[in-house]
Amino acid sequence: MKKEHFLLIIMAMILVSAIFLRIFQLKIDNKKIPPNIISQNQNLVDMDKEGDLAEENIDLENNSEVLVFNPLPGAEINSPLEITGQALGTWFFEATLPVKLISPGGDIIASYYAEAQSDWMVETPVAFKASLEFVTDFKSGYLIIAKDNPSGLPENDASIMIPVNFK
Repeated sequence: MKKEHFLLIIMAMILVSAIFLRIFQLKIDNKKIPPNIISQNQNLVDMDKEGDLAEENIDLENNSEVLVFNPLPGAEINSPLEITGQALGTWFFEATLPVKLISPGGDIIASYYAEAQSDWMVETPVAFKASLEFVTDFKSGYLIIAKDNPSGLPENDASIMIPVNFK
């Protein structure tokens, strides 16, 4: 009987530890965007020597997985920001995909989810729409459209970054 209690206590400790680590990971994820958030297939931005995001050549027209209609790269935006575009159905999970507005240094200004406007369980492009409300003193930043990745596996990550200017 004591052995069974000991095993139950150990299992409970492991479960509590796993929950604590996941909560801690989510809090960290919501504070900073890691430098490797860019899609494996795209090098839209990179970190400079000071750790700030450094803009590179952005070629959204040749991106066959995501197309953003609004806002366009370099657009002047204000709150609420209406985001529209299309992404392959494989970018969605439960008809949503994450969108974030970040500062040049990677701090999250606002985040929410874009919603599919039609059947998302396809491998063809699906229209999406989102609205982000934000307040910021930054003059510029980036809009990130990310592939929803419930598996958490790095090989399933993908995203695009669009430079924007704040009014």
